[in-house]
Amino acid sequence: MTMSRKHYREAAAVLRSALPPEGKRQPTRTKTVREIADGLAGLFARDNPRFRRTTFIDAVFEDTR
Repeated sequence: MTMSRKHYREAAAVLRSALPPEGKRQPTRTKTVREIADGLAGLFARDNPRFRRTTFIDAVFEDTR
């Protein structure tokens, strides 16, 4: 089954919720979330050739940049 845009958005939201609150530095936690996001992005790209890795990573970290 190919995942849909809705699935990718939900996955990004779950990862985003695992990030430390704004203003609270937790580099190890942020690094872990990034590593998981990178791994999932690779999986999603293999599942769907139209998947955009950078869009997904940006969605995970959109509130923290």
